[in-house]
Amino acid sequence: MRRPLPSSVIPALCLALVLGPLPLASATEAEPPVAGTAASQPETVELPEVTDRLIVKYKTPLSDADEERVVEDSAREAGVPEGTDVREVRTTTDGAAVVELESETSDEQVEKLARKIADDPAVDYAEPDQLVSVAAASDAHYSSQWAHPATKVSTAWNSATGAGVTIGVVDTGFASHPDLDPQVAGGFDFVSASNLSNDGNGRDADPRDPGTYSSVDQCYQGAAASTSNWHGTHVAGTAAAARNSVGTVGVAPDAKLLNARALGACGLGYISDIADAVTWLAGAPVAGAPAPARPADVINLSLSFPGGCGTTFQRAIDTAYHRGVPVVVAAGNSGVEALHAAPGNCYNVITTGASTSSGQRASYSNHGWVVDIYAPGHSIISSGNSGTKAPATANSMWLSGTSMASPHVAGTVALMRQKNPNLTPAQLKSALLSTATSPAGVPVANTATALAAVPAATPFQDVPTTHAFHQEISWMASAGISGGWATADGAKEYRPRLAVDRDVMAAFLYRLAGSPQFTPPATSPFADITPQTTFYKEMAWMADAGISGGWTTPDGGKEYRPHAEVDRDVMAAFLYRLAGSPQFTPPATSPFADITPQTTFYREMAWMADAGISGGWSTATGKEYRPHVAVDRGVMAAFLHRLASQL
Repeated sequence: MRRPLPSSVIPALCLALVLGPLPLASATEAEPPVAGTAASQPETVELPEVTDRLIVKYKTPLSDADEERVVEDSAREAGVPEGTDVREVRTTTDGAAVVELESETSDEQVEKLARKIADDPAVDYAEPDQLVSVAAASDAHYSSQWAHPATKVSTAWNSATGAGVTIGVVDTGFASHPDLDPQVAGGFDFVSASNLSNDGNGRDADPRDPGTYSSVDQCYQGAAASTSNWHGTHVAGTAAAARNSVGTVGVAPDAKLLNARALGACGLGYISDIADAVTWLAGAPVAGAPAPARPADVINLSLSFPGGCGTTFQRAIDTAYHRGVPVVVAAGNSGVEALHAAPGNCYNVITTGASTSSGQRASYSNHGWVVDIYAPGHSIISSGNSGTKAPATANSMWLSGTSMASPHVAGTVALMRQKNPNLTPAQLKSALLSTATSPAGVPVANTATALAAVPAATPFQDVPTTHAFHQEISWMASAGISGGWATADGAKEYRPRLAVDRDVMAAFLYRLAGSPQFTPPATSPFADITPQTTFYKEMAWMADAGISGGWTTPDGGKEYRPHAEVDRDVMAAFLYRLAGSPQFTPPATSPFADITPQTTFYREMAWMADAGISGGWSTATGKEYRPHVAVDRGVMAAFLHRLASQL
């Protein structure tokens, strides 16, 4: 059994008032806050200033005995007796050891021990594995979702609703709710400490919230008994509650939710568990946790703890950032400089403070230059539950805090990602911050203007705006020449590096020609295709239009060879014929060093250069056409786009 914390420790979580079920308040009809109504402030969160765990990363693998020696020798040198008898609890995704001390000790002492361990040449880094809590919230008395009209959410829905986007939520888990159940796309329970789990075990595949209730001394010595607060349920609903006839509606109502439970009883969880949850949501492997079917497109962390952003937490955030997943975090509710609270002071995050209905900074919100943006966080109604311990009846409840502000921003980012999934976290953050409004002195997120600032994405998710042929490939879609491949999540892929087969080439050329009226013959002109073959009409049209005669077989028949790749010399012939075989006298001196006037299709390849359709490759000896290289779909888009400008 886990050893209790000292009785001097103050409880880390304040309770939320859970109200009865409410009808859906539409974004366009939501009433403003009642004039003169005072909302209660979130209670100040005071975390236990002790821990019984360390995180130690070694530069190279050591034996268990050597790892214990490093910690215990360092503990004796540092004068921290709690570290002279340790055991390894588990290994983090980053490969670091989570080490349990003999008993709890102060954060100051554990930090001292960590510094001494880090001095050992075998150690990469060492840091306390502190306890973290939700950015606590309290109740208020508003009767509608004032935040939606304040940030123009319904206006943004004209452009995006979150369809095809997944929001990852690291929190206390979700209770069953009609606003959330259709949205949830999987999850995992990362709570490893049995005294915090409230579900009878450690990590498992069930991320649902069993309740954050606790008995006296359960979470730490001196902790009062508490009832469940349904924090994660509220946060998830703010971001993506479904549009239906009950409850509330989220900022991104058509987005999916990926549930990473990392906070348990008392709303507490370890940094090492939260870091694994972030890593997993970003799609990176975490031992023992099966990969999600689809990683998150944005991650929300409505939690906070005092102190710096340690290596474990920062590396998890960096993993998400470098995988293209923005991380939105709460600034914290202590009314102090946000520089002094993590993860708001981590790098590569969008740190969010709480604003009131008048656009002012909420008095409890952490503030300062570390805060990137503010969002509605005061008196926010969202999904809840009536259970004081285990889940009972789904309902709606009001909470206040930066925990409530953060999912407003995460939902906005989800809309931005739907409009353009190719933008980097830095680009998304820039668009979000540059469009914020300041009605009362602080920059408040405006969902509609942020979305409007996002440039329209390429129609294909695998062709970013930086692709050499982005314009031409996008034209292929807008011109109806290529629809690409539909992916499992409803997006489209163009696959620009895939070679073009002859059957697909026929379809492209037929569409480029305007899909002319043509009745394909009942008897195929080619022995290797039939009227039932995919793209039969287009291939038969190729023969009828004189663009392709196929290959003559030994028995005098013809073959089209639909699945053969199209080489660049043959492509030149196809395009020249599609253009009407224009009058052209090929030059006596080849424009390309690797073909001569005697090369098959020389006229057509020289015409490609003369017409500005292909410039070939520049080499030390001049230009090369590379006639026998297969044409890929990206280059072919460029060829067709250039030809289309001349037809």
